[in-house]
Amino acid sequence: MTDHSRSLVRRHSLPVAARRSVGSAPAQPRSDLADQLEAITPRFDALTQRARLSAPDRDVATYHDLEEMAQAVCRDIMAPFRGGEQPTAAPLYRSPNGKVVVW
Repeated sequence: MTDHSRSLVRRHSLPVAARRSVGSAPAQPRSDLADQLEAITPRFDALTQRARLSAPDRDVATYHDLEEMAQAVCRDIMAPFRGGEQPTAAPLYRSPNGKVVVW
């Protein structure tokens, strides 16, 4: 048995908590991510309540308002994963060296 295979056997025969300390970093929960997602909950609840109380199938304006609210909630859910807003159109101006970009 080689030294490498012995270390694998030793590592995998340990309890999970001990295994983490042997050769890999512990998985840290990202509380800031959870906090950011949890902060969206009241807005999602408001959207759901408004959809229940209104009749979007009869009123086109209400339907569009609900859609805009839903898109805003979706943007806020995706922002922590994608790093904020991304441009959706080509830049209006880009300098020849590419260092200055105007959106």
